[in-house]
Amino acid sequence: MLPAVLLSLNIAHMPNFDLDPDYRAFIDSYLAATRLSTATSVAQQRADYQYVIDRFRYPYPAGIDTDDSRIDGRHGPVPLRRYRCARPADQTTRILFVHGGGFILGSLDSHDDICAELCARSGYELVSIGYRLAPEFHHPVQLDDVEDGFHAADRGRSILVGVSAGGTLCAALGHRLRQAAARPAGQVLIYPSLGGDCFDLASYRDNAEAPLLTTADIRFYRGVRCKDGIIPAGDAEYYPLVAADFGGLPPTVAQSADIDPLRDDADLYVQKLSAAGIAAEWINEPGLTHDYLRARHMSRRAGEAFTRVCEAITRLAREAGAN
Repeated sequence: MLPAVLLSLNIAHMPNFDLDPDYRAFIDSYLAATRLSTATSVAQQRADYQYVIDRFRYPYPAGIDTDDSRIDGRHGPVPLRRYRCARPADQTTRILFVHGGGFILGSLDSHDDICAELCARSGYELVSIGYRLAPEFHHPVQLDDVEDGFHAADRGRSILVGVSAGGTLCAALGHRLRQAAARPAGQVLIYPSLGGDCFDLASYRDNAEAPLLTTADIRFYRGVRCKDGIIPAGDAEYYPLVAADFGGLPPTVAQSADIDPLRDDADLYVQKLSAAGIAAEWINEPGLTHDYLRARHMSRRAGEAFTRVCEAITRLAREAGAN
């Protein structure tokens, strides 16, 4: 999920959130690059988002190679991008990455440099899955595409990594595949949207006007994902937090930003997994907002958060291998 309604022209006019000082510079730079708004057309939002991608794109680490391909999914071709490092740490583990963008933005290119760095830092091959976007396609098409990509790329151990809306889809895929023969070995969910607005969680009030993502933005993205804006009640594949049963889900690390309406989604999800006997950990990052991965080279604290993502992937893969 990415920013939509930016309510002021300067971070100084935002509510007085306790932002980490060097991260505040990232916010200023972000807002100077573009001002995405749900008041504009989807086409304009996508064009504005491209400015963000270009502004915070970093070179690949040395030794990373990629190739693009397409698979035949149930709704048509699904694009994949495969990242490999020169000296892989483990030939049997793959990261399956699902990008964010509020279900209306994003592509294989929107998190391309992040994927390259995850591959380099972990030593694992990474496959990024491109899914169809709303409003042209509605739920559950996005999840169907991700599932088709999973089955095409899954060999050995697969660790799902999802960012924002991608975190929603990874968690939803875990629910869909609970009883399947081929299931994820673990999942890392980074500031995921999991349906916490159904539970009146405090972060939706405390961070309602947070920089880069507001509670109003979440409501917009929630509606545009569904045909005619009708949200399916009790559908764990739409909002994983509303599931009746959390058994059989993969070991999970859910990482949130403290200054984000979605913060408490990650906390509640981990509580529900833990209550079902699933190994799960919540990591909350203080002083950061939604989309902090883009600040990993501008902010020390964001860089440390990115390191924790890489460590979580490696730990889940090793524990899966040991078991």
